[in-house]
Amino acid sequence: MSLVRAEVVENRELVPGVFLLRARGNFSAQPGQFYLVRAWGLDPPLFRPFSAFDLSQEGISFLYAIRGRGTSLLARLQPGHSLTLLGPLGNGWPQPEGKLALVGGGVGIAPLYLAAKAFREADAYLGFPGRPYLVEKFREVAGRVWVASERGQGGHRGSVTEIFTPDGYRVCYACGPREMLARLWEMCRRAGVWLYVSLEERMACGLGACLGCTVFTRSGPQRVCREGPVFPAQEVF
Repeated sequence: MSLVRAEVVENRELVPGVFLLRARGNFSAQPGQFYLVRAWGLDPPLFRPFSAFDLSQEGISFLYAIRGRGTSLLARLQPGHSLTLLGPLGNGWPQPEGKLALVGGGVGIAPLYLAAKAFREADAYLGFPGRPYLVEKFREVAGRVWVASERGQGGHRGSVTEIFTPDGYRVCYACGPREMLARLWEMCRRAGVWLYVSLEERMACGLGACLGCTVFTRSGPQRVCREGPVFPAQEVF
């Protein structure tokens, strides 16, 4: 883990309100880990947590949606501007045993791309509220890719849980809206498929000290930044 400054190389709006941010530097992360990011002074006071979307020899990239003041400030960044990054943080996806499915909803696809690169031949199921994005990047690294859109753009019209079937898989990794994850848990539980979910919570320190991102699990309170963000689904549902 390190605190570094990095230069913005790209900050591209993929669809309205969703951006892919690329920063130059020497970074590392396991699939599913995250960084704390900021590009402002004292206000707002907190970093923003983002999963590492991709890594290369040139740098690191993050996928994010505008949700408030911090992400609105990030959306204004141009190439040549600087960022402060702290990471990598958290626990990522475990090494899969058997056939793997990746299921993402919206910007919940963010922690899945590195997994697709690391665990080759994994199948990806990607769901979006509107026009899909970054699908071609997944097709370059995943086994097979299915796409769903609630507006019927670029794939099945409906939710990603309507195109996913757990049959034939041993493990599933998922990130997205809580309702989507709960539905996947029911599907995977009945099929005997192990499901791991990456949870999204507001964070302050990102190091486990402030307890601000605590969630309640079957094993008791757990910090998303420290014990997560990846949890076995049976712990949280």
